Amino acid sequence: MRSAVIVIPTYNEAENVRWLLPEVLRVLRGAGWRPLILIVDDNSPDGTADAAEEVAAKLGGVEVVRRPGKLGIGSAYIEGFRRALERHGWAEYVCEMDADGSHPPETLLEMLEHAERSGADVVVGSRYIEGGCWVEGSLKRVMISRGANLIARISTGLRVRDATSGFRVIRASALRKIIGELKGLRSGYVFQVQLLYLLHKAGCRIEEHPLRFLPRRAGESKLNKREILSYASWCLRALMRRIKSR
Repeated sequence: MRSAVIVIPTYNEAENVRWLLPEVLRVLRGAGWRPLILIVDDNSPDGTADAAEEVAAKLGGVEVVRRPGKLGIGSAYIEGFRRALERHGWAEYVCEMDADGSHPPETLLEMLEHAERSGADVVVGSRYIEGGCWVEGSLKRVMISRGANLIARISTGLRVRDATSGFRVIRASALRKIIGELKGLRSGYVFQVQLLYLLHKAGCRIEEHPLRFLPRRAGESKLNKREILSYASWCLRALMRRIKSR
């Protein structure tokens, strides 16, 4: 049976995980996949971890990691990746997915099937290829995202159109190549570009799959000005290193 661990970092997403986790399990199990959803929760005061454990008790296929505080999305993914590789070595794929409802479970299945058909090491859910789009995205958010992706391509040389996307399918064998290098990555918005850059440098084949990026169902976005500045500073340093290496 084809298998995947889906790592979902959470902070104050109780309302969302109650519907999302059953839906992910339903879609993947219905298509013949063996899924495990790995929730990495940063001590959410709204009881997100408890809500996820309620789903686990009813349906199985969910594991919850409770962390002591708000440590950031990057460190949550790193902890989830390590746990997936060390404790769930049966999984062929390790996936990234947001808890807020913007990433449709049906698209996750399409991305897994894409990886199976194409042999790609990484499949990125992309808003910026044919068939992908923002659904009701504000002009400000779309402009920030497009600008961030342009900067990412210039600074790293990546040809991925949506390098900041947090919706990804990664072969476990590819993730093992770089797992030892993840400790030094930043924990915020820039983490996704750093991770993709490491996979690229490791020789992994990266492809994109159309993503209709849906509006957040509940709660608030975690992106702020400090994250944007941190992202810009890392990209500038990456560009300087790239120029010097020529």
